[in-house]
Amino acid sequence: MSYLIAIQRSFALTLPVIMVGTVALLLRYPPVQALQSWYSPTFVDFCDSLIFGTFGIASLIVLVGFSITFTKLHIARHGERHANTALTTMVVLACFFIASRGSLTEALSIGNGLLGALLIATVSGVVFLKLSGFSKLRIPLGALGTDPLIGDVFLLMPAAVLTIFSFATGHFLIGQLTGPDVELTFGNWLADFLGGREQGLSFALVYEGLAQTFWFLGFHGPNTLFAAYDVVTHPNTLANFEAIEAGLEPQAILTSQFFDFFVRMGGSGSTLCLIAAVLIKGQSSDHRKLALLALIPGIFNVNEPLIFGLPIVLNPVYFIPFLVTPLVQICTSYAAMALDLLPSTSFSPTWTTPVLFSGYLSTGSPAGAALQLVNLAIGIAIYIPFVGAAERMARGRSRRLIDQLMTSSDEHASGKNQTHYLRRPGPEARVAISIAHDLEKALNTRTGLYLEYQAQVDTESWQLSGAEALLRWNHPTFGPIAPPLIVGLAEEMGRLDDLGMFVLREACRQRSAWSSWLPSDFSISVNVAPEQLSEPHFAENVLNILSEARLTPKQIELEVTESSSLLPHRSSVQALCLLRNAGFSIALDDFGMGHTSIHYLRELPLDKIKIDRSITVAAASHANDLIVKSILELGQSLGITILTEGVEHESQLEHFMGLGCKHYQGFLFSRPLGTDAFRSFAQPLISEERNVLSIKGQSYRPPVPA
Repeated sequence: MSYLIAIQRSFALTLPVIMVGTVALLLRYPPVQALQSWYSPTFVDFCDSLIFGTFGIASLIVLVGFSITFTKLHIARHGERHANTALTTMVVLACFFIASRGSLTEALSIGNGLLGALLIATVSGVVFLKLSGFSKLRIPLGALGTDPLIGDVFLLMPAAVLTIFSFATGHFLIGQLTGPDVELTFGNWLADFLGGREQGLSFALVYEGLAQTFWFLGFHGPNTLFAAYDVVTHPNTLANFEAIEAGLEPQAILTSQFFDFFVRMGGSGSTLCLIAAVLIKGQSSDHRKLALLALIPGIFNVNEPLIFGLPIVLNPVYFIPFLVTPLVQICTSYAAMALDLLPSTSFSPTWTTPVLFSGYLSTGSPAGAALQLVNLAIGIAIYIPFVGAAERMARGRSRRLIDQLMTSSDEHASGKNQTHYLRRPGPEARVAISIAHDLEKALNTRTGLYLEYQAQVDTESWQLSGAEALLRWNHPTFGPIAPPLIVGLAEEMGRLDDLGMFVLREACRQRSAWSSWLPSDFSISVNVAPEQLSEPHFAENVLNILSEARLTPKQIELEVTESSSLLPHRSSVQALCLLRNAGFSIALDDFGMGHTSIHYLRELPLDKIKIDRSITVAAASHANDLIVKSILELGQSLGITILTEGVEHESQLEHFMGLGCKHYQGFLFSRPLGTDAFRSFAQPLISEERNVLSIKGQSYRPPVPA
């Protein structure tokens, strides 16, 4: 799997140069050949330079990208400390130039060098990393090696030297057996194999099937099989031209124009059909953007941006349509020409001529364009279900990565670790960056983010005493995102204060909208991150938002999560004191599991403490009960209300009531509810003074402790 991922990523690295090369290629070989007569030698040289500097070095980029990526994946998978991406790249480059002596220009190009570059990178990279793992092949530099790269060079020098010498020896021996150009020898063998077949439909299917398979594996299929292709198509093309000149009907079907214009519309694999399928049925915005980016070069039969960008190479989802589509199009085109539904190709437009025009020009008949339309429709129909499957698989992979990020966010929220999402290595970071981008858009447009409300209950009166506002985000692609992950990403993006102010403003707006039926002393609790308190104008902004909503401070409770980063900043404590003096109730969330819980009671101006859910769900024990009783006694002596979070079962409620707890929040009473659902739940209880539990249809009435 690491090998496949490394190849796909190395191909993706070529996209910037591929896009430049594509533009240069289309300028150099325009669909209208007459335009070339207007080109000056300087302009032609300019285009050729761009083509050489992009397509001409793409194999080298793939080789370097593969070396770096494969080494990083090796380190991540095996925890290998003795591996270095720079050294792997150096070894692979040395082996590449050893193998490419005398044919460097072809070896560097995307058309002729991909096969060799990938084979060399694979063999030399795997051997070097394998040898690097042997402790006896290392030369430790010791304390003198202050520069880590110099230390790695000495440490891995024996493995590097042995790999290069071994590769050179192996390359020499293979050359003695096969000749100096292995790829040419392989191509000639295939030419002999295919050339011996009957030059009809079976040849076309076998040839194109092999070409597509090579492309899928990352090798330029048509170039790899050019010798076999030319043996058949070149004579047929010349025969048709001669027939036209003699005033006869062309008879040969399998010409170069047959493959270029009726089988490879948009490039190998008939990828113009794939582009259309993505634009018609694709739901992924990223895939649609890539399809739009690849559309213009695809119209002119250049498909490298799509091949390497989607990617198709080594993507098992696209192997079947990439192979089947051109084979079906061969059958329909061959049958149409064999049945004289349209003439065989007898004219030679430039290979960049767009579809429909190329069909008409190559056959001299409108039926050529009609056949292309039929083939396009067939290809789109074949690709569409696989587009859906590819997007479902991509969403599934992203969802699993998001779940891993959310697990990390839960651990961070519970204080187990310090998480940095955007700087993490590997694919998790890319998903985190994508979500962060969407979160920034949601914050800027104030769309997508919303609040739910969870009831808080006073069991002395069996009435609702308040509610907590909880942040929610239903991502348009990935679904619900955990609040700790939202907060963590906003913090890394420097948008935590904006997020916090959005939550406060939305909660105040909703509390104001509910004023007609909520009691005046009903408060909505809003979470405040400790980092927000250090903002210079935090208290002023809170008071302004409250004034805009025409609420009193008693109607909004500020709930601070316990954090070791809160106490060292005196400005945070001063902001809380200022707001408490203004009339706000200050609550401390998740009390009991942090390192500074008792210190908070002395330093902060608190009105309420929320016992951490981990204490609530813990198995009943003497030690756990003593912790709860101690918190209750501290609260009573300091005049602080104690609220127990996470109450989900009646047995929990009865147990904590027996310990003396009176205020609760949890699923037993209500799950977090949207604005309309919360009103439907809460308004009857408040207006009719009904028992909280009776709304759930429960006959059980917990005993009120004496």
